[in-house]
Amino acid sequence: MIKITNVVIVGAGTGGLSTARELSKNSEVKITIIEKGPLLEVEDSYKCYTPWDNSELELLRTELVGGSSLVIAGNFTESLVEQLKEHEIDITPQLEQLKDEIGIQTMPETHKGPITRLLEKSATELGLETHPMPKGINPENCVQCGKCAWGCPHNAKWNSLSDLEVALENGATLITNEQVTKLVVEDNKIKAVTTDKARTYPADVVVLAAGGLVTPKLLRTAGINAGNSLAVDPFVTIGGYYKNARQDHEIQMNTFIKFPKMVISPHTSQYLLPKIQQTHPDATVDDIISFMIKVPDKTNGKITGESVSKYIDHDDASLIAQGCGIATAILVNAGADIKSISSTQVRGAHLISSAKIGEVVDSNLECEVKNLYVADGSVLPEAPGLPPIYTILALSRRLGQYLSQKY
Repeated sequence: MIKITNVVIVGAGTGGLSTARELSKNSEVKITIIEKGPLLEVEDSYKCYTPWDNSELELLRTELVGGSSLVIAGNFTESLVEQLKEHEIDITPQLEQLKDEIGIQTMPETHKGPITRLLEKSATELGLETHPMPKGINPENCVQCGKCAWGCPHNAKWNSLSDLEVALENGATLITNEQVTKLVVEDNKIKAVTTDKARTYPADVVVLAAGGLVTPKLLRTAGINAGNSLAVDPFVTIGGYYKNARQDHEIQMNTFIKFPKMVISPHTSQYLLPKIQQTHPDATVDDIISFMIKVPDKTNGKITGESVSKYIDHDDASLIAQGCGIATAILVNAGADIKSISSTQVRGAHLISSAKIGEVVDSNLECEVKNLYVADGSVLPEAPGLPPIYTILALSRRLGQYLSQKY
């Protein structure tokens, strides 16, 4: 008689669904995915942004099936590949697998907007080198509406719902609008999870993929010392007035300028509008021309109970200021009104490194509690300063494949 292994995956975001996709190919495994948020249409995913206010930074995250994959710009850059090898983790095979599955490519010239071209030209005139951004976007479906980070309404951008579809077809069960609140451990082995619905789900294996803020809290309910670090890759958007720019209708972050510890990329934000209107009262969101400046910060944050401590230190602030200076020079050279140049507050979008590989999990992403694994950005050993989704997907694909063979 075949023994069925009960696996509970906590969180239906990028890491959880990636693990589920690979693991569901094993017919001897029964998978239950428990997600705090709802299952929505892709174009409604922006409604599930849940900023975390208990910090000096505004920390952005989403709580819904599909997670951050629905509200990112579709950037797929390799990061931390060599650093992971230092922990005896090689994700190269999974990166190649994902490249084919997702269709990662740079956008054709037909999908490069006029403001992106203008900013590239301006940067080149100032002696800076630009690079095309690898994207998980199908150009045949993309109408260049600029809504990548709001939930692509044309199904052109890849998201984790495709992983969910495979997992469900292979027999996995999805439970939504239910939050796991505790891990049940006996004799240093995971036994079950309990939820806010007063339900208990027995498990032979538990995979935590609840995100950088929640995963360490759940680990602590199992007696694991997690949450002593946190990185967020802080960023600002800086821009100014440029009549009828309509940059908000272009593919965001379609090109980038790479520095050793900083990335500058064309990106618009509605939060700039009130500041720009101080010098140009007639301005609309269509009159903004802008860049994002993102830096890799230190893992100096901490998560304790319901408290999140994360701050920008002097080095981070200096890098951001340097990036703003470079971006301003490009913007003004491109024609933006120098009097209107403004910046958003510092925000953090990649909530990572709160259950690090080598500290909280081993090279198979297993904790000190047997059969308890982590499959989200919490495990990243440091901040990449680049979009981490490609690396998180590769790590969780690798975990799913490992578990599929083990059980």
